[in-house]
Amino acid sequence: MRALKAGVIYFLLVFAVGWILGPIRELWAVPHFGRMAATLSEAVIMLIAMMVAARWVIRRFEVPQTLSDTLSIGLIAIGLLFPAEIAGVVWVRGLSLREYLASFVTAPGVISLLMFLFFGAMPTLVTLGRRGCGGQPTLSQQSQVKN
Repeated sequence: MRALKAGVIYFLLVFAVGWILGPIRELWAVPHFGRMAATLSEAVIMLIAMMVAARWVIRRFEVPQTLSDTLSIGLIAIGLLFPAEIAGVVWVRGLSLREYLASFVTAPGVISLLMFLFFGAMPTLVTLGRRGCGGQPTLSQQSQVKN
């Protein structure tokens, strides 16, 4: 149940950031800097938002830092993201599903696909990063245990 709550809140937090950044990208950044630079700039901000949100929900909901639990958070979040993304593209941007899917063969589209993968994987990635390579505690974590 903790992973379910964490996955829903993780989705809501990151989706809210994307909902704010999307219009800024389309209405301001793309005309000023071009689609590729605007997409890359947004991607950096979104990666930071994903990392912060993933760490926060894992701590807030006291989700065990196991592979199954962190993968569950990501899968729940990505499962919520896909229908929300499609609804937004069709109803807000006025694109057909075919046009939306065709956009993924462009360089900015590939970046978007990578961002979807990072979104789903981020709860696991931040947990692995905290444990160090091979799941071993980092040096700072080992020193905290000794103190």
